[in-house]
Amino acid sequence: MPEWGPHPDVPEPLAKLAEHFPLAIISNAADRHADQNVAKLGASFHAVYTAEMSQAYKPRLRAFEFMYEQLGCRPEETMHVSSSPRYDLQSATDLGVRDTVYLNRGNEPSAPFYHAYEVTSLAGVVDILGI
Repeated sequence: MPEWGPHPDVPEPLAKLAEHFPLAIISNAADRHADQNVAKLGASFHAVYTAEMSQAYKPRLRAFEFMYEQLGCRPEETMHVSSSPRYDLQSATDLGVRDTVYLNRGNEPSAPFYHAYEVTSLAGVVDILGI
């Protein structure tokens, strides 16, 4: 969608996070949409993975397993940030991610069992990481 863009509070803290950490995206978007969507976020990403690449849509664990295989790291070595406990944080927790952050945009109910932190803006993640 040409008018789609990130929440206004995303580009600045995301760029700050990218200065300190390799960022990766796992998206249910098709390959043909991923690059244009990511470009609008205003930050550098180490990797972008799609459902099309993994042959699985989130919340299926295979999508996440594919990402970790490609990254060459273990879930417990990462932080997963999402506005969806249902499609992201539950799966991330099930795979062993300890540092999960629910970016509460008011679209889904909080699910404290599936996140270690809860913030209302991405700047909250910058604060959690102390950068």
